[in-house]
This record gives sequence, structure tokens and C-alpha cells, in this order.
Amino acid sequence: MPLPKRERLWMYLKLIEAISLLTHEIKVSREQKCTEFEWFKSHHGLATKNDLKDTENKIMSAISDFAAKQKAFQDKQDAAVAGLTEDVQTLNDKITELQNTPGQITPEDQALLDDITARGAAITAKLEALDALTPPKPPVG
Repeated sequence: MPLPKRERLWMYLKLIEAISLLTHEIKVSREQKCTEFEWFKSHHGLATKNDLKDTENKIMSAISDFAAKQKAFQDKQDAAVAGLTEDVQTLNDKITELQNTPGQITPEDQALLDDITARGAAITAKLEALDALTPPKPPVG
């Protein structure tokens, strides 16, 4: 069953934020590389091949570190979204079950209502926790 439009939109917004953060980090890395290049140009003859290799390793290490952190973050988001999808499906199943119950509200119906309320609160808590995992919007410029 496809996700509701609201949840898909929310997931797309989170993806856009993650891409924006990655773009920001790449821009910062490029600016740092340009600054280092300008410094090396102005001190021509002072940098050795080993110096350049060390600088390259530092830059690549920073990119690798960021990529690993971003992968871990996205894995957490994937797991959280998958859990929420299951929770929403379970909640929808219980609502359908309750709607198909004929007659007056029975104690079993009331138990279903209570369970739906509790699951709704749990889903809300998970959404808030997922939102807390999302990094803040990166600075512009």
C-alpha cells in the first residue's frame, strides 16, 4: 500500500534537507581546497610533494567522514520511516476492524479504540523523534 501523500511529502522534504546539507558540506570543502591552493600558489616552491599528498589525504578524509556520518543518519531515517509505515498500517487495520463491527460499542470495541489512541500517540512520539534526528537547515551562502 503506498504511503499517504502527506507522509510522502514529509519524506521528500527531509530528503531535500539532507541534500541541501550535503551540498553545503561540498561547498565548504571546495572553498577550503581553493584557500589551500591559493596559499600554496603564494608560497611557490615551499610545498613539497608530501605536503600536497598530506593535504589531499586530509580533504579526502573529511569527505569520507562526512559521507559515513550521512549514511548512518540516512540509515536511521530509513529505519524510522519503515517503522512508522508499519505502525500506520496496523493502525489503519484496527480502524477498519472497528468500522466493520456491527451494533453498539462493546468492551472489545472500546479496547480497540483505546489501542488506536495509544498507537496514535506512539506514532506521534516516533515522528517527533525522527524530526529531532533531522539536522537543522544549513546556512545559506
